[in-house]
Amino acid sequence: MLKQLFRTLLLLCAVLSLAACSSDSDAPETQAQTTLNLQLKVVPENIQVKEYKTLTISFKELNTGFTATEVLKNTNSLKKVLPTGTYNITVEGSIIYTDNSVAIEAKVGGVQTSVVINGTEQTKIIDISMKAGSSDLILEEVFFTGTKTPQGAMYFGDQYFKITNNTDKTLYADGMLLIQSAFMTNEKQDYSPNIMGTTFSAGAIIRIPGNGTTYPVLPGASIIIAEDAINHKEFNPSSINLSHANFQIFKEDSDDIDNPAVPKMVNVFEKMVIHTQGYYAYALARMPQGMTNESLISQNSYTYTYNLTFGGDVYPMDGTAVKIPNEWITDAVNLSVQDSFLWLVTSPSLDMGWTSVTSFDGDKNRFGKAVRRKVIGKNAEGKDILKDTNNSTADFEHGVKPSLFN
Repeated sequence: MLKQLFRTLLLLCAVLSLAACSSDSDAPETQAQTTLNLQLKVVPENIQVKEYKTLTISFKELNTGFTATEVLKNTNSLKKVLPTGTYNITVEGSIIYTDNSVAIEAKVGGVQTSVVINGTEQTKIIDISMKAGSSDLILEEVFFTGTKTPQGAMYFGDQYFKITNNTDKTLYADGMLLIQSAFMTNEKQDYSPNIMGTTFSAGAIIRIPGNGTTYPVLPGASIIIAEDAINHKEFNPSSINLSHANFQIFKEDSDDIDNPAVPKMVNVFEKMVIHTQGYYAYALARMPQGMTNESLISQNSYTYTYNLTFGGDVYPMDGTAVKIPNEWITDAVNLSVQDSFLWLVTSPSLDMGWTSVTSFDGDKNRFGKAVRRKVIGKNAEGKDILKDTNNSTADFEHGVKPSLFN
């Protein structure tokens, strides 16, 4: 009897063993992995780094959602094994650099999107830049989508920019530049020269008038720059009244609407046409004292080139933009559409992220929505304190009701 029981147990173990073998053979193969050698390089190259204090590197694989984070101390290189895939890689941290023998600590950041990591081993270099600290006016809200009429027609004249004093002192809007990027966030090209690390390439520039103290902006207060400074509710009941805007965008040589009661923005370079789906970056900047509109253009215009590939053919292309040094810029925001975004058109030192109103191109529900900065507190006067970390992904609420519609 014991001998029979022993044989039965042996047979049962054999069956279970075969079942286990069969199950293992049907299991999916382990995902391929790649050893990534990552090097972080501070730009521009003339910055003399004394110490890499702390650098946090975040990886996100775009297809699986896999994420990983590494913290580096006292080094700018990393060796890490990652699942093969396509990644967005973000870097944030701080360095110490020397300037005239003085050690200065600065925040740095960098981002590289759609990085393909495959093969057994791979080496990548990511540029990181010093973040621009701002104590000036910032872009609180951009309403670019326009509205729809009760009949379903698209209506665009009610677009506006809301610019806010997020500091605790009175600032003056006089002379502030509002800039639209030359390049689009949904069209990535290999532009030459590539000067994005040090300058913002402007495709259109307008300027707030004034003699330097004409337009004070109190702490927590805002100004509105309207596409058309009229009561749009007279033409579209679903719109707003912008007849009391602080400034209006007016194009002299086109069939534009003029409200004599509202000061005009000064047209400096090209015409600013606000895209109803975003797709551009916008920035605020101040020129050096004494610089004129004419000298800005004459000293900073440049020609860029790129190859446009279409239908398998390559077409040499070029364009003209104005270089705005990054140190002139007080604030910047990259706009796009979620499924069309390809790249940032600013240095990560100005904006490490981007924001949007909608998730896909042509979304008919985008009308009447804006992007607006998050509120993180109140100042002593009860005014909103706005989030400003130079990362539009983190700083902005997207697809929200424009504040002026309240």
